[in-house]
Amino acid sequence: MSTSPLSLDHVVIPRIVGDSVLDVGCGYGKWGFLAKKYFWNTENGDIMREPFVAGVDLYSPNLARLNKHSIYNLLTQSNAMRLPFKDNSFDTIIAMEIIEHMPEEDGFKLLSELERVARKRVMLSTPNKLDLRGGVEDESGFNPHEAHLSWWKIKTFKKLGYRCFGLGSKLWPSRLWNIVELSYVSFRLPWISDILFCVKDISSNSSQSKTSDLDASQLSNVS
Repeated sequence: MSTSPLSLDHVVIPRIVGDSVLDVGCGYGKWGFLAKKYFWNTENGDIMREPFVAGVDLYSPNLARLNKHSIYNLLTQSNAMRLPFKDNSFDTIIAMEIIEHMPEEDGFKLLSELERVARKRVMLSTPNKLDLRGGVEDESGFNPHEAHLSWWKIKTFKKLGYRCFGLGSKLWPSRLWNIVELSYVSFRLPWISDILFCVKDISSNSSQSKTSDLDASQLSNVS
C-alpha cells in the first residue's frame, strides 16, 4: 500500500529485530524512513548504527518518487510473490497493508515468500473487516494495485503460526480509537479491532511450520 495508518507506527518500529529490513510494498517510503530515523528504538537498535533497509514495490511511480530521495539502501520493482532475494536475506520483513490487495490464493504465496526471505521476523497488517474495493486515484494517477481483493481473519494467521494483535476498534467511533489504543484493549483483544497486526518469528533450526510447507488442500482448510 502507498501508505498505512498512523496507529501502526508505535507497534511496528519497536518490534524490528536485527540490522537489515525489507519493506515489501514500500509505497511512499514511510517504513523505510521510520526504520532508519528510529532505529535506536527497535529491539536491537543502537543510536550509533544505521540499518540496511531495502524496499520493494510493484507500482513504478512509487519507486520513481523514492529514487529522488535517500531513504532506502536498495529499491527494487518486483512482484511480492517472487522476491528477488535469497533465503534468509533480511532480519525483519515489514509488509503493512499488503495482503488484502491480493486474491486469497496469492496471499498465501505472499506469506510463504515473506517467510522464505526472513531471517528472524515477519510483520504484517491488514484490515480486520470485509473492505473490498477497486483501484484508487493517487497523486500519480490511477493505481490498480490499491484494490482490496481479500479479507483475512485472525484464525487464518494463528493457524499459520502468527501472533495477532489489534489496533482501533470496530465497536467504537473512530474519534475514540486513540483512547482504545492507548489502553491496549483492542491490542490484546484483536477480534474487536479495526486493523490486525500479525507477527511471526522465524527460526531456520526449529520445527516450526511455514506457510510453504502446506499443500493446496491444507491451505483451503486454514482459511
